[in-house]
Amino acid sequence: MSRQLDRVRYAADVETSVRHVLVVDADPTGVAYANTSLAGMEVEAVATPVAALERVVGSPFDVVLFDPSLGGDDDDALGLLHRLRTVAPDTVVVIWSEQPTVSFAVRAMRAGALDVLKKTAAGAEIRSVVDRAISHGALAREVRRLRGEVERARGLGEIVGESSLMRQLLAMIDRVAASDATVLIVGESGTGKELLARTIHRVGPRKDGPFVAFDCSALAPSLLEAELFGHEKGAFTGAGRARRGLFREANGGTIFLDEIGDIDASVQNKLLRVLQEREIKPVGGDRPVAIDVRVVAATNKDLKALVARGQFREDLYWRLAVVPIQVPPLRERKEDIPLLAAHILARRRGAAKSFAGSEARYPGQITAKALARLQQYRWPGNIRELENVLSRAAILCDGEMIRSHDLDMLGLDRPVGTAPAGGAEVDRVELPTIDLERLGDGEGLKDITDRAVRTVERAAIAAALRRERNPATAARRLGISRASIYTKMKAYGLGADGSPVE
Repeated sequence: MSRQLDRVRYAADVETSVRHVLVVDADPTGVAYANTSLAGMEVEAVATPVAALERVVGSPFDVVLFDPSLGGDDDDALGLLHRLRTVAPDTVVVIWSEQPTVSFAVRAMRAGALDVLKKTAAGAEIRSVVDRAISHGALAREVRRLRGEVERARGLGEIVGESSLMRQLLAMIDRVAASDATVLIVGESGTGKELLARTIHRVGPRKDGPFVAFDCSALAPSLLEAELFGHEKGAFTGAGRARRGLFREANGGTIFLDEIGDIDASVQNKLLRVLQEREIKPVGGDRPVAIDVRVVAATNKDLKALVARGQFREDLYWRLAVVPIQVPPLRERKEDIPLLAAHILARRRGAAKSFAGSEARYPGQITAKALARLQQYRWPGNIRELENVLSRAAILCDGEMIRSHDLDMLGLDRPVGTAPAGGAEVDRVELPTIDLERLGDGEGLKDITDRAVRTVERAAIAAALRRERNPATAARRLGISRASIYTKMKAYGLGADGSPVE
């Protein structure tokens, strides 16, 4: 109902508000005739194309009557027409000429003019053409507005959820996306922080610009600076050619800095300057380079706690958290699980069908009993874990629908820290038994403690891998480097999902 009222008001405004017309004509007689014919409208005149271009920028003209003879030959006139349409896309241009030729009229209308008027036309005809141009412009603006609403709805539609928490989150994103403010997205791993960042970009004013995503924990500090800000040729060993850097790649668009809480103090200083000055200085370069980039950052860490411990700059935190967005974990919005499950299965089914080139056997539905089991689980891995579970269940099921028994092997009924049937490794580990009577008899204290440490370390790494399903993310959770976790996975015989490998 409110939208219908808005349209009624919009139509009324079109009918009743005063209209503004700009006449671009050096002949006072032509200007006077236009004034007489358009009585009741606000008519303004300029005598040169340069003055017309200056006047239409940011001014509320509905129609421009443009005399092409001011531009010289036909090509120059069409060039001026194109510039008028570029600097004032909401203004309708009507050619206003003494003797327009048919060929020029056709070319002008192809270039964006709505109509062609002879200066000697009857006053009623002039008014009729201008009225039609005004209505055309109003309709074009309404179509553009509605198209924008559709684009915004489509962008937000990528985020699935109808719970009260998600409705609040969507409302926040809708407001934030329209601005150009820096955004800090905070949430656990697997909650969809990058999806939110992409949505903010897609429905915001920079949607036609690039979106560049980067994981700040992926590189050492010395390489991170060059990756973000670029470097000159020969700036360091191995820099055989200059590189623009991700900030310049994102110019005019959005850069998404994931895991922002992991960046080194030296890079924090330089990032703060970028946010303050809106310019970067490439490694090895002498001059700063201006940039026009929206920054969206994300973290699964408590940055305020890092600030309190002196591990993160407070001034950088406030620069990043102009608009903080907290993403709720899946366990706090379990009422969204049925919608999420349907969305994930439909997407995977479509991908499987596309890959197979025919109607692929991939379940697209799930029973109520299976959904109930999904809603009872705590979901430490959030939506990423839900996607993993549904993918495995789809492989295990033997029909077009995932049933409760298809989840039996996935450990969803097991509380965290308890053992599943079959004795598989879990998030709780038994330390090796120490025979105090034989201590020092063939096995020293160091050997015993080393064995206990290895047992705990292997169990902790396996648990982190099972939870994250990604060695790099598991390494961040454990506070070790990616190189370390891969070395230990090899030493302990662990796969990327935490299961033993030969």
